[in-house]
Amino acid sequence: MAQGIVGGGSVGLFWGWIFVSVGITFMASSLAELVSMWPSAGGQYVWAAEVSPKKHKAIISWYVAWISIAGLWLGAISCGMGVAVQTQSYVAIARPYRMARWHAFLINVAVLVIWVIFNLVYVKGIHWMNQSVLCIHVLGYFAVIITLAVCTDTKHDAKYVFTNFENSTGWSQDGIAWCISLLPALFAFFSLDTASHYSEEIKDANIAVPRAMFLQAVLNGLMTIPFIITVLFCIGDPLGVLYNSQIGFTSPFTQILFNSTGSPVAAIVLNTISSYVAFAAGLDLWGAAARAMWSLARDGGLPPSFARIHPKFDVPIECLLAMAPPALIIVMIYIFNTTAFYGIMAGVVVTFQLSYVIPIGLHLFYARRRLALTKGPWSLGRYGWAVDMVSFCFGIFMIIFMSLPTYQPVTAATMNYTVAIIGCILLFATVLYFVYARGRYNGPTIILDAVRVSTDVPVHTVEIGEEASKVQLQTKLA
Repeated sequence: MAQGIVGGGSVGLFWGWIFVSVGITFMASSLAELVSMWPSAGGQYVWAAEVSPKKHKAIISWYVAWISIAGLWLGAISCGMGVAVQTQSYVAIARPYRMARWHAFLINVAVLVIWVIFNLVYVKGIHWMNQSVLCIHVLGYFAVIITLAVCTDTKHDAKYVFTNFENSTGWSQDGIAWCISLLPALFAFFSLDTASHYSEEIKDANIAVPRAMFLQAVLNGLMTIPFIITVLFCIGDPLGVLYNSQIGFTSPFTQILFNSTGSPVAAIVLNTISSYVAFAAGLDLWGAAARAMWSLARDGGLPPSFARIHPKFDVPIECLLAMAPPALIIVMIYIFNTTAFYGIMAGVVVTFQLSYVIPIGLHLFYARRRLALTKGPWSLGRYGWAVDMVSFCFGIFMIIFMSLPTYQPVTAATMNYTVAIIGCILLFATVLYFVYARGRYNGPTIILDAVRVSTDVPVHTVEIGEEASKVQLQTKLA
């Protein structure tokens, strides 16, 4: 919430949410059409390969693969740090406590360990955890709205909620400040693709996964509108929330709840809902990143050991474990330099958007005109090009403005390090390609026995792999 408050005030939070929700719904529709055609654990890099010119599909899909994996991995780390600093915030409003950075590090390490263990030995529990998150999220949604509305004595008026604009960024152009304030809204939607990486473990994935991707965008977009309106009526002095409290920038919503209820217990209980959601999201993202790595290894992009599935636990253990050491290094940066850490986290939303706009753009500008694609059950029909155009433009818009510094003048503390993060990802992918993958990775293949799609329908042939072998793939037609 902090960047939305600083960059646009009420106008940034409310109208920014509306703008991002509409754009994300278009983007979710475009991605849903792609996953319906190619349900694979690889996600974006598989789609990018299938809609690319044949001679370029290997190199394009290679870079998309690592951008996607990095986004999932960094997204999980950001969720873990969210849980850590919110936990510190709960202690800080309940008793005298100085929020030490190494405390946050230890909490984050504990969260990462739980994620790894959970993904290793009880992967089926993810289903039940997500079900519980859904129930808690919906019940908590009403509990928070009702509590804020009843307990806040002094409320803003409708003019403030819908028209108050505040630019505290230092940018002289209010339009740029408003665009920068879109980060909180976009962050809420950053992982549209998570479900797609579980496609090979889901029955009728070419129906269930695109439905999940689309509905998460629509339902979250609609449900959050009353929530934001209530918060803006009850927020009090927004800059006071940020700057007059120890927890203003680590968990501003906890401070808002505390200001309204006057009870630290009520504030903690109500905001732990978001902490639980962040924990669950990070758990899902960690598993999704591991499956994307496993898919890439299956296609020859990583050593064969990463393509193994444990016979007992039925999960890619090597991939799940390999992400942990570098994650600990990233989290450790927070102890010594919060600027550098949050600079790394700033690249999360741009990384995801970049991994989306590449396959969407290739589908729009090349595949729809040059390739004879057989659509899956989720098809946009004759409106597909228009939806893809809106999605592509929205993604490019967000990539540009999410890469700008939040504050002016720019210092080491206010610099947006997104470009540096993307550069590091591309550099890593380039080095790995020439050191290992060149000659081994020729683009994605589809393991038909693992892809669970609807089979009560006609059969058609598709090209799979660099050798373009013809196979029979049963899929439900729209």
